[in-house]
Amino acid sequence: MKQEKGKWAGFPIYNRPLGKTTEGIDDGRPVVMITDLSVCAPSRLIAGGNSEEHDGAPAAAQWGIVDYTTDKFFGKMRTAHRTSPAPDVTLPLNVEGWYAVYVWIMGGDVDQEGLYPFDFDCVYSQSSGPLLHLTGDEQFSGLFRTLSHDRMMWPGFEACFWRYEDLTDKSITIRHQGSTVHIGAVQLIPLSPAEVEVIKEERSSRTNKRLILKSDEFTGRPKQLSVDQLRHSDVSAWIVGCEETDELFSSEGPQDILALRETMHSIGAEAYVCDRPSLWSSALFHWEDRKPFDFETHPEWHCRDRDGTPTHTASYAVPEVVDYMLERARAVAETGIDGFGYFFNRGPGMVLFEPAAMKGFEEEHGVDPLTLDERDDRLLDWRADIITEFLRKVRSTLDNVAEKRGLNRIKMVHVVLGDEAANRVYSFDVPRWIKEGLVDVLCPYPWTDYQDRWLAQGFVEVDVKYFAGLVKDTDVALYPMWLTGRWRRHWTPEHVQMKDYFTKAMQQYADGADGISAWDFGGLHAAFCADRWLRLGHKDKLAEWIESDFPLPPKVQFRTLGGKRVDRFPEGTGG
Repeated sequence: MKQEKGKWAGFPIYNRPLGKTTEGIDDGRPVVMITDLSVCAPSRLIAGGNSEEHDGAPAAAQWGIVDYTTDKFFGKMRTAHRTSPAPDVTLPLNVEGWYAVYVWIMGGDVDQEGLYPFDFDCVYSQSSGPLLHLTGDEQFSGLFRTLSHDRMMWPGFEACFWRYEDLTDKSITIRHQGSTVHIGAVQLIPLSPAEVEVIKEERSSRTNKRLILKSDEFTGRPKQLSVDQLRHSDVSAWIVGCEETDELFSSEGPQDILALRETMHSIGAEAYVCDRPSLWSSALFHWEDRKPFDFETHPEWHCRDRDGTPTHTASYAVPEVVDYMLERARAVAETGIDGFGYFFNRGPGMVLFEPAAMKGFEEEHGVDPLTLDERDDRLLDWRADIITEFLRKVRSTLDNVAEKRGLNRIKMVHVVLGDEAANRVYSFDVPRWIKEGLVDVLCPYPWTDYQDRWLAQGFVEVDVKYFAGLVKDTDVALYPMWLTGRWRRHWTPEHVQMKDYFTKAMQQYADGADGISAWDFGGLHAAFCADRWLRLGHKDKLAEWIESDFPLPPKVQFRTLGGKRVDRFPEGTGG
């Protein structure tokens, strides 16, 4: 790593508002290092101090204070184990003007990762870190998971970028959120007028808003991350699943979706909802309301394989199924959402060999469909006609609701499979959808035509050039999807490693992508990853960032911890 001098020394180029420029970045104020976290108030919430209760919380629920030294700074770390959640404390900043805020944190809870119990250096931190709140924020921010942790051979602090902000008369409140917390320092880098001007210009523009997030729901942690930490990021929209049927049709309406719409609009982003075509009929255990219809009562609604065996998916050739799915679409549209569509990567097999689907096929083609190869064009085209007709009805439903409610046109947002062959084999006629206006936002998911569902995804790349050719000279926006996190035993590989974020994004933009989307918080699992991912809308700056990129977070190793010397060369160093 290149050694530097100056206020930005050791910090990534993409955190610097003026990039490599050094002129105009010094306004005479020094960098502020707050390393004594024992100064937080109230002070009586420190273990070993006053034993009185605080707001009914027993004295046992307290923060610990641990002395430490590093080569760069020393101080008093504030710590609390996951089993002893400590009350909120507030850290005064005592500064004026604009600063870049970094928080130096050590991870923990790696004992909850069972994959490598004999070698904790092999896994990432499992602690979510603290929640932080700056005076005036609507809610706490929570993207403070580190990569390293307290059980590594070389323990220390990682610097987590938080934000740019005018810190005049402001303080930081630290909250324990159920994971082990080790917070050692807050570093404030003064921002010059020229740097502040760039920050304000970017915040007032939508030029870099090119990212889309996806989550199954919008409660708990997803909602917690949504406001102040994403407000000034490159996120343009958030897709949430449509997975609570009882709530969807309740008199109060779907609260998750309403909250998503309200929150996204408050930060200048759009709110999308995607339904899973077979969720409500599937055998999956994830959602309690997954079967509003009884399979035994309506076997004629099911897709059937070639030998007549019913599958878990209801057939979109059955009028009752189509009517039910249109009711779901209508209920979502009534919330005033900006976009609605389907996770087609989670619902292939929507039409098979059931009588309702094959009715009329033999009369038109002169052949029994059961005698055809699975990939016969006549069979695939027949199924594609049925699915496309369903989407036409969805488009009409959305338009009717928008006209009735006086809403803007509701976009159709689809997550499709990752290349031409994969969509073809499942009869997802993406080219026709584009031509007919049945998709406005297209998010191809890394899934290829392969005889294994799980191995087909994550190990492959989206064919961006193919999809870019389809959307060229249309109003359809292309957002290839990434899978980026692997925190425990998981069903996908680390599809995009953090070292490749900038190069991969630049290549996909060059291939014709309008932006990038991420499945299940891809890129947001750790503070360092999020800091990189949330800036990927800056496509004009990626080349500069790549040139001087160092794909690891700033870190300092302990020299002493709790008064004890930390071995610089422990057993096993180097592998």
